[in-house]
Amino acid sequence: RCFDTDIVRGTLFFVALFTLHRLMCALSVLCTLSMSLLRPTATSHASSSMMATSRAAATLMAGAAPYDYTLLTLQPTYTIHDWPATQCIMDEYVAETKAERGLTFCGYSTTRSRRDSTVVGDFAEEPGDKLFCRDAFPDADSLLAHLSNVEPQRSALLQGPASLDGIELHGPAAELRKCEDAPALQGARLFEVDCGLSRLEKESGGMPLPLQLVSLHTSFSLADADAARAICKEIVATTAGEENCIYHGWTVCGDTLTCREAYGSAVGLARHCEGVAASIERLLDGPATLREGQLHASLSQLPVLAEFVEERRRETGYCSRETQRFFAAEGGFSRYEVQQSMFGFFLRR
Repeated sequence: RCFDTDIVRGTLFFVALFTLHRLMCALSVLCTLSMSLLRPTATSHASSSMMATSRAAATLMAGAAPYDYTLLTLQPTYTIHDWPATQCIMDEYVAETKAERGLTFCGYSTTRSRRDSTVVGDFAEEPGDKLFCRDAFPDADSLLAHLSNVEPQRSALLQGPASLDGIELHGPAAELRKCEDAPALQGARLFEVDCGLSRLEKESGGMPLPLQLVSLHTSFSLADADAARAICKEIVATTAGEENCIYHGWTVCGDTLTCREAYGSAVGLARHCEGVAASIERLLDGPATLREGQLHASLSQLPVLAEFVEERRRETGYCSRETQRFFAAEGGFSRYEVQQSMFGFFLRR
């Protein structure tokens, strides 16, 4: 009987604690909403803040279900001609962008061809290496405001330090249409969201923190679009159970299928690759063929993935030895907040 009493008391305590957590979440949302109404900011920033508040409020009690995949990502790629000048401009770019509260995250990464003898285990860029910008936004208004804000840095970069290889913009169809006529995006390839999931509790407006996510960008050529989409949805369903996933989704432009995914650590990405290996094999067995892969991670995270590739003998294919590696700069930052996980269950904050 004493044992049963302890169980009942423990259960009641946990229920009370969980109820208090929910009440605090609701109070936090109401306070945020009140503050945004009392102290409006610029139009684009206010709309992004209200969107994030509504997003959390609308799904406050939705349990473990992830959010819809609606993130806009701007991905220009450059060829580096003068690395010191490029680095200086990109550091200014990131610093200028920190004033944008409507942004989800901002950062850049580069391929590095030459070992740097001055730093143990580090590498240095050479002319011809690639520069990749990783910028994400909750909506088109925030993206367009960003393009206007960093136009001086973009122009300076193209005056000699680097040359533009191409621009990709990924996002929902409705948001892509709002960006079609932007001068800075002329010639960009527009990839429409097909399916995916997000664990971003708040997509923008948070305190700027160092950008530490590990992202994998993989593109495929479509042969059977219907069959490929069915497998992509299967992969999304599998990924929904992965606690370390920040976002995972599939976009399409013509006959090009792209997977954009990000994880909190290299270990999380490696586990994901193991979990979806069978589905990826079926995707490549007729419905699609692999074009290229890009891995973006900090220097400290790359050895984990290199060890994973070596142990699994992944010579070719998805997240393999042939995946091009980009070293993420330390200057990037994020303004998003993610769902929290406790005892394997996702909780809303």
